[in-house]
Amino acid sequence: MVPVMKTVLLLTLAAACGGEPPDAPVSRVWPSLGTMMSAAAWGPDTAQVGRALDAVRDSVDGTGQSFDSLRTEIRRRTGVALAARDIREGEALDRAARRLAGVADSALLDLGGQYLWVGAQGTRRTVGIADPTNSLKPIASVELHAGSVSTASDAARGISVTVLAPSGVAADAWATALLKLGCAGTWALTGVSVVCADSGRVGWSRDLDGRVLVATP
Repeated sequence: MVPVMKTVLLLTLAAACGGEPPDAPVSRVWPSLGTMMSAAAWGPDTAQVGRALDAVRDSVDGTGQSFDSLRTEIRRRTGVALAARDIREGEALDRAARRLAGVADSALLDLGGQYLWVGAQGTRRTVGIADPTNSLKPIASVELHAGSVSTASDAARGISVTVLAPSGVAADAWATALLKLGCAGTWALTGVSVVCADSGRVGWSRDLDGRVLVATP
């Protein structure tokens, strides 16, 4: 079985789209799921936000809700069967977002390079996509407006798949499944916001036109 690597994405903060307030966020960083999780959250009551983030830290490794319907849809559309371990990062991010609901006005969560934006207002953040064969070399970037962005890559095959979706679980699950299909199989699908890199070439779904920038060689 070829190992799948969840690529660490490079995040550059850009101008917020009606986004977070100018005040400094309440921040936390802690180890989770064999990697690191970080959170920056904004809210009117910083003490309450801090307590919510501490609760996130203490509960992020817990058992979350089922993703059976999503797993069924992905298998129907791609033929790929996913296991619960394939969406651990996305599930943990969604669980953290639920903990922050009603406490933080907005938050940016990062678990091992998968990002999730929490908040009624959108954001505008540039997320770098690394070369699947060299994690230190960016090959493209995509603009995150809401929801989550997750990249899965296979260095041996020279392929990476980046998916933007409304939830952490959806982004994580689709990225994992589409990596197994490769770019050619990915383009046969509709309704998924995806950037696929293969053999040095970068392509993306039409809905991401204007939001993807390919790095200059």
